[in-house]
Amino acid sequence: MNCYGVKLINKLNKGFKGLNKNGISLVEVVISVALIAVISPVLYAVFTYGVDVYYSYGRYVKQQDTVIQVLNHLRGDVKNAYKFEVDDDNKVLTLIDSERTQRIWAIDDNKLKFIDSVGNEQDVVEGIDTENSYFEYSDSEKVIVLKIQPLKTNLGKYTARNINKPITTEFSVKYKEPINP
Repeated sequence: MNCYGVKLINKLNKGFKGLNKNGISLVEVVISVALIAVISPVLYAVFTYGVDVYYSYGRYVKQQDTVIQVLNHLRGDVKNAYKFEVDDDNKVLTLIDSERTQRIWAIDDNKLKFIDSVGNEQDVVEGIDTENSYFEYSDSEKVIVLKIQPLKTNLGKYTARNINKPITTEFSVKYKEPINP
């Protein structure tokens, strides 16, 4: 058999003649285990770091989504309202639309809550930092200012991946009337 594969195998076998053909020696096993012991912690650290970064960015995106959900819910209601009122604690926004339906939005218990005209309360968005989120009416500019901040979900070395300041947005109420002027 003079085929090319057989010649290659014969050449390789000639190069390994000096090796022990009885199996693996104890020294070879110890060296292999030592190499694995050195490489394993490094691979584990790289893997866990990647997983931590992935989840911290996921929590940051969830915070952004919380803010967007609040803005989407309120934007339509403020646009359709013809009367409005912000309570003295700046935690409740009351809107009355053209059909005289009262719609109440409240920031309480780390949630944005909706209370309909009958008084039924439902949680709309969770994960809001109640202490740093509020409504405010600016009479001089004729706007309702909403400051909204999600709860901090990234802790430890990933604290910088939080929305650390309230997001401020303004809803124009220039052509709307206050409920109690």
